Amino acid sequence: MHSDPYTEDKARKRKDAFFLFYESVLKPDHELRQDAHEQKCFHELMEWRNEIIAYLDQRRNQEF
Repeated sequence: MHSDPYTEDKARKRKDAFFLFYESVLKPDHELRQDAHEQKCFHELMEWRNEIIAYLDQRRNQEF
């Protein structure tokens, strides 16, 4: 059975993109956090961040 180079390339690119996106969520954005402090919603922002990280962990485990 031969593998499809397009499918393999797409899967690799998808995985690379996933981990770049994951890194972007983990990386602190000081300007965004400052805005959240000013709008008095910093804790809610961190709640969203934690929920998104949990979702991304779930998707990573499902797909990779």
